[in-house]
Amino acid sequence: MLNLARDGFTQQEVKDALHGKYAPIHMRFRYDLLDKNNNYIRTLTNVISGDVSCNSGNNIKRTARFTLEDDGKIDYLSDRIQPFVEVYVRSNRYDVKESTYFIQPNFPSKFRQLITVKKNGWVSFPLGVFLLSSPTKTDQNNMVIRDVEAYDGLIVLKEDKFTGRYTVTTGTNYVEAVITILQSAGIQRWNIESTDKSLDKDIEFEPGKEKLFAVNELLRQINYDGIKVDVNGYYTSSSYRSPAKRSAEYTYIDDDESVTLPGMTEEFDLSQVPNQFVVVRTNAEQEPLRSVYTNDNPDSPISTVSRGRAITDYREIDDIADQEALDGYAERIANSASQVFGNIRFQTGIMPFHDVDDVLQITYSKLGVSAKYSETAWSFPLVAGGTMEHELRRVVSV
Repeated sequence: MLNLARDGFTQQEVKDALHGKYAPIHMRFRYDLLDKNNNYIRTLTNVISGDVSCNSGNNIKRTARFTLEDDGKIDYLSDRIQPFVEVYVRSNRYDVKESTYFIQPNFPSKFRQLITVKKNGWVSFPLGVFLLSSPTKTDQNNMVIRDVEAYDGLIVLKEDKFTGRYTVTTGTNYVEAVITILQSAGIQRWNIESTDKSLDKDIEFEPGKEKLFAVNELLRQINYDGIKVDVNGYYTSSSYRSPAKRSAEYTYIDDDESVTLPGMTEEFDLSQVPNQFVVVRTNAEQEPLRSVYTNDNPDSPISTVSRGRAITDYREIDDIADQEALDGYAERIANSASQVFGNIRFQTGIMPFHDVDDVLQITYSKLGVSAKYSETAWSFPLVAGGTMEHELRRVVSV
């Protein structure tokens, strides 16, 4: 989740603005055109409309659509668009400035006065860097209109494939192997947590395999999050942390300052949800490894204790770095599987600070909801007064 504190304003001041605490919400949208290296070219004035979406379960996390009046100055094959939501913030704080009675600023101090100016202004939230694809061109009202589908930088790794058999050799550091693949795809910006883990056997990827698959496979073997691209175009990944062990980053509550719209939907599916997870590493070149993770939490409605029986998820994998990574992977699939039983959908006003895999606290009295959730998807149109759609999964301790 993006930090609300920005552009000289505190987190609380920006939150108050987004919740309309002191005045109607003033919101506008900006679209910056970037080159293929994410360098700023200019701010676009010909965007008619747009929308953005994020889905943590998709290979490509962020997508967007833009409708533009074609001015002939955009290279749709290489240029990129970075949209922003800008919110006007009113503050109770004051800036103190010195003013003079006369034009000359060097008059003695007795001719000067201190004035206080309320600290108000705009804050900006970037929504991602999007590559442009599949633009359609139509003639409307004597204008040439482009409708453009757009994708975050993961499209680069998805569309770039190995042209021959690609081998990552024994002894190669996992993160260094990932960075080498990123560089081979022309990627210059990344922020990936370092590791001391190295491959203890060669790994091969066949010709035609997507580089996105290879990167995510290497990250999975050290129990890292799959590769993502942040709102400024950096490719990121770090060691996986269960939502159950993370603190909620934001709270939505149906109080007097609520931005949650009526009509929240909650779904439950408790049937056949596993509570015991067995993962075995089986390949001829490495010693077998086995990890068992059991949900025996008495507070969990699907645990072995609550149900009085085990429902087992058994799977075999070929490659994993070591026992530590295998144990982490077993815990990860246990957390993922255990969260599918509780899902909610709701709407708010546009809240532009959401990122990928945010953890939220949701309180909605009409449905008796008060729990921690992991956000799986969100979307909103780039229009003032627009509605933001949220999809979340219940966070369950296992």
